[in-house]
Amino acid sequence: MFEPENDIERLLVRASAEPAARPAFARALMDAQIVLVLVPDGPITSGPDGNAVIPEGTKMTLPSAVRGEQKLIPFFTARSRAQAWYRQDHVAVPERVRDLFARYPGAPFVLNPGSDYGKDFTPGEVTRLLAGEFDMAGPQTVASTAPEQVMLAQPKEIPAALIEALAREFAGLKAIRGAWLMLAQRSGQPEQSWMLGVDCSGPWLEVREAISRALVGDILGGRMLDAMPLDGSPIAVTLRTGIPVTAAKGGFLH
Repeated sequence: MFEPENDIERLLVRASAEPAARPAFARALMDAQIVLVLVPDGPITSGPDGNAVIPEGTKMTLPSAVRGEQKLIPFFTARSRAQAWYRQDHVAVPERVRDLFARYPGAPFVLNPGSDYGKDFTPGEVTRLLAGEFDMAGPQTVASTAPEQVMLAQPKEIPAALIEALAREFAGLKAIRGAWLMLAQRSGQPEQSWMLGVDCSGPWLEVREAISRALVGDILGGRMLDAMPLDGSPIAVTLRTGIPVTAAKGGFLH
């Protein structure tokens, strides 16, 4: 059960359910104080005041969050989220998100790995956020593993431009075996959004970057797009019955 402990966590939970709240979350996050996990190469002892004592000369390193073959830099909205993810000896230190992003240019990040609410940040997203672009044209994904009701449906009108744009970008990724698109209605979300399921054997970061390149202009028609890797879950099985994105070649939809 995820109970928000601070303002940024409350914004995160809201952004996961309300796409319109995501730019405000991104703007607030950039100047928020978050927590980093630092792992020493030696033992940590406790001083008389109960605080950690690190011997002089101890080297501190940032652990990586691993997803498939990809390594991401983890950071956390609270000490409790860091402690739940990294249970061995470590030091939790405060950091400002803007400074963290600037220190590791070109790196992917993940907020709250292992938690019910978190977010991945691609290198492209980080660059745009550092430039002050909070209403990003690319996909803004806020991950939630908390229980959620989602109703999927076939659209009455096929979004030909969107499908062809996605198919064009996916054509260059050999790891993508298929992709399907449906309309989604999430509980607590008044507007319908697009739900894209992708069967991919490669890094999910490559899929997200391809989606970002496809979503230019007003191709979404005011709707949000959520994307998920397909597994054996019921929602994944249903998504495979949607509009086949990778079948859109040369302007023909099958």
